[in-house]
Amino acid sequence: MGWFDKLKAIFNFEINCPLINVNITRNSDNKIKDKEYLLDKDNKRLLINYDKLDEEKKRELGKIFKDKVESGGEILESNTLVLLNELYEYQKTRGEDKKIIDFFSSIMPKEDIEALDSSLFLRKKFNEEKDVRNLKDDIRKRFGDRGNNIANLCTAGYFEKFLIPIYNSSKEDFERIYEVVVSKSAMAIFVHNQMDEEEITNELKRKIDLSKKYGLDFIHIHGIGEKNIKIIKNWIDENKDLLDFFNKDIFEKKGIIILELLL
Repeated sequence: MGWFDKLKAIFNFEINCPLINVNITRNSDNKIKDKEYLLDKDNKRLLINYDKLDEEKKRELGKIFKDKVESGGEILESNTLVLLNELYEYQKTRGEDKKIIDFFSSIMPKEDIEALDSSLFLRKKFNEEKDVRNLKDDIRKRFGDRGNNIANLCTAGYFEKFLIPIYNSSKEDFERIYEVVVSKSAMAIFVHNQMDEEEITNELKRKIDLSKKYGLDFIHIHGIGEKNIKIIKNWIDENKDLLDFFNKDIFEKKGIIILELLL
């Protein structure tokens, strides 16, 4: 259940399209002085009177909006409307991505499925060359490092290209490696612009040990964007001796580089 459905469940209201914004207010707003909330369907706005909520509703609301509940203020700004409507329309059908969700729905933990669902939408927008930084931040905030790993793995296609074939080949192998793949991205390093060459080397050594332990026979080093591609290329130039121990391939297209190392 996404945040929007959880919000509807708390207050037991129905609206079939996303809200433009949600405002948490105190008793100062006379329009809702004696009410828990006011839903303006025409303008797609929800006002919530925090002081009128019982403790249970405050706790449930807090799970959705965390620290923003106490401080008040707009949760979703009006310029997110287009993206919210796109997400709403996407979640009604999901297109080809529905097959991925359907496949994993009974074999992955519920929270992982929610993170994967959000990550598939993020991947869709990324492939449309949209700015996905806010979407990625939202996944990280909602699902932590595990969700961030799922987003990275999903964007790179590991769920359909790696995990589905593993499951179809051997359910035992899938169960053995799933957790280490999702929680630690055992077979992939996703380079970001705050990473230096020493960190890449240390991360590679750590993931070689993990991969060998769980019987994985490759590691990919991913970079997206000009700066990250440059970091990886510099690292390759500086670590030729280390890389001589691996059979390797480099895949590069506009804005993306992948270095594949076979163990």
